[in-house]
Amino acid sequence: MVDPNDQEVAAMLTAGDIAGQYIDAVGRTDMATWSEQDWRGFIEAVCGAYVDSLIEQQIAINSAVAKVQAVPG
Repeated sequence: MVDPNDQEVAAMLTAGDIAGQYIDAVGRTDMATWSEQDWRGFIEAVCGAYVDSLIEQQIAINSAVAKVQAVPG
């Protein structure tokens, strides 16, 4: 990714944490020994965490904007 924004960087950090947790759960750090199922689970965990983080951030942004817009001016 070229020039990720702050939200993308935060999502990558979250996905990285989930990746580490997944590797710990598999119990084997040598990815060459992973089965197809291990790899599929890893990709699903990492990509899912990345997307979920972006969605959560967008919800928080939308909520903050709604609060500001609701303030009588």
